[in-house]
Amino acid sequence: MSDRGSLPIVDRDDSTSAANEDRRVRSLMVHGFRVAVLLAIVVLIRLANHDTQYVQSELATNEIALAFAREAFESFHSLDSNISPAGEVHVLDRGGQRVGYLLQTSPASDHLIGYSGPTNCLIAVDADHRIASLRILGSGDTVEHVEAVEKERAFFDAFVGCRVGLDSDSSSDTNADRQWDLIDAVSGATLTSHAVIASVANRVGQSAPSLKFDPRPSLDKVSLLIRNAKVLRVTGRAAVWDVLDEQSLPIGQVLIATPAADQVMGYQGPSAALAAFDANGQCLGVALDQTYDNQPYANYLNEDAFFQQLYVGKTLGQIASMTPESEQIDGVSGATMTSVCVADGLALAAAETLRSTSELTNVVAGNYVRGWDSYLLDAATIALVLIGLAFSVTSLAAKKWLRVAYQWIVIGILGFVSGHMLSQVSLAGWSAHAVPWSVAPGLVFLCFAALLVPIVSKHQPYCQHICPFGAIQQLARHRVRWRLSIPRAIHRMRGAIPFVLLAVTVVVAVSGSRFNLASVEPFDAFSFRVAGWATISVFVVGILLSLVSPMAYCRFGCPTGALLNFVRFRSDSHRLGLRDAAAVALLLLAIWCDMA
Repeated sequence: MSDRGSLPIVDRDDSTSAANEDRRVRSLMVHGFRVAVLLAIVVLIRLANHDTQYVQSELATNEIALAFAREAFESFHSLDSNISPAGEVHVLDRGGQRVGYLLQTSPASDHLIGYSGPTNCLIAVDADHRIASLRILGSGDTVEHVEAVEKERAFFDAFVGCRVGLDSDSSSDTNADRQWDLIDAVSGATLTSHAVIASVANRVGQSAPSLKFDPRPSLDKVSLLIRNAKVLRVTGRAAVWDVLDEQSLPIGQVLIATPAADQVMGYQGPSAALAAFDANGQCLGVALDQTYDNQPYANYLNEDAFFQQLYVGKTLGQIASMTPESEQIDGVSGATMTSVCVADGLALAAAETLRSTSELTNVVAGNYVRGWDSYLLDAATIALVLIGLAFSVTSLAAKKWLRVAYQWIVIGILGFVSGHMLSQVSLAGWSAHAVPWSVAPGLVFLCFAALLVPIVSKHQPYCQHICPFGAIQQLARHRVRWRLSIPRAIHRMRGAIPFVLLAVTVVVAVSGSRFNLASVEPFDAFSFRVAGWATISVFVVGILLSLVSPMAYCRFGCPTGALLNFVRFRSDSHRLGLRDAAAVALLLLAIWCDMA
């Protein structure tokens, strides 16, 4: 036989392996692109809402605040035009005396989110630092939930009498640390009412403002201690002010004893002393700024060298530990009671400032702790999500009795009891404001699991097992006796409605529109006592359609399902298609709305 020569030998296994590797790399790149588009839209929503406080209200001239103050205070005559650094507005009687003050929870409590956004409350506080009245000034939560809370007068009445400034005086009230726990949430609007309680507790848990002294130190007195002091600038701590020179450069700080020392009495009343510090945090001296004592006593104190030397060179922490006894302060000659009052007051103010500073690193909602039933619902939500994940990745769902029992439990607990469901209104609200870790940890876990699992796997457990409305449709599909034939043209257009609804969500979230996103989805209808007619209509129509076309809403109308399907890692993830073009269009729409 003749030699025909050698031919190249192709290893088919190597060729197939290389092709699979190329496909895998492309899938990861395309999938990463899709996730990046989603994250870019979220970032644009956040940036569009970042520089805007949820509610900007000048309380001193706000008509709603004026009417609210008239109702809350019998002796109301006017509101002080000077707003304190902490945002309080004093209520004045006809003689110009302070009888209380108003404050709002925004922006201090804007990080506390209900179902979709923060709720700004207007609070009236009386002269004893107790809440006299409360009302909602504005909210980013679902319209129907907010209205349900506003109609529940007993909910607002439960706040009356609660103490303000618990951090500094909680020991005087044995029920102080439990006062927020005694306020019951409004049925049907649990997350919104929990957020209101937490926001109020967070806002009034700070030190109560002074009703006796101006919180701003006198620049003349500061100049005696810090040369070249020209401007005082408020800091993040109510009792501490930055001191600036002519070029607006910081040259030190000043601590004022009010309101921490307002209850410390001297010869004829309290005194508001101040302590000045250099750029290194060392005390330069003290001065008596405002006082109810006789003026000669104040002059004695400011001029006494021995008293001044007790403080010179001390740090804020050292002053916080000083007492008249430890420093052997027997009093300034001729002003004994005033000097002891000042020493006690400065120590209290320094300690309060240090305490509030340390608390800034661990923001909590005042002393508010949700009830055990709320935590039980969170635990149930987390458990049901984990079971849904198990159904998705194992063969447990093949056991019909187990699957059906789980679906009924999901409908009952996640749907009608807790209302924990993934929706466009919650996703848009969280993107714009913050994630409600403290108010709704169970809902947060559900939403993150629903989003993250499809991104890293081919599974979509939320739509397949966890969604209460999807569970109703799955139960209904087995009861279908006559099925509607859906024209092929409609099948081809089935992505149109979800895309339009996603576009509406993007526009509303970026623009800050007050359009009620809950009305385009059926999920709020589980809280039928507070749901709007648009939401209930979508719910009813979706159920009826599922009786003639299995899973009709999920296939043709659900924007949340379309979003999860977009980020799901599928076998064809390496291919770019119409859904990617739609996602880019949504990104461009978000950019346009942000620039408009």
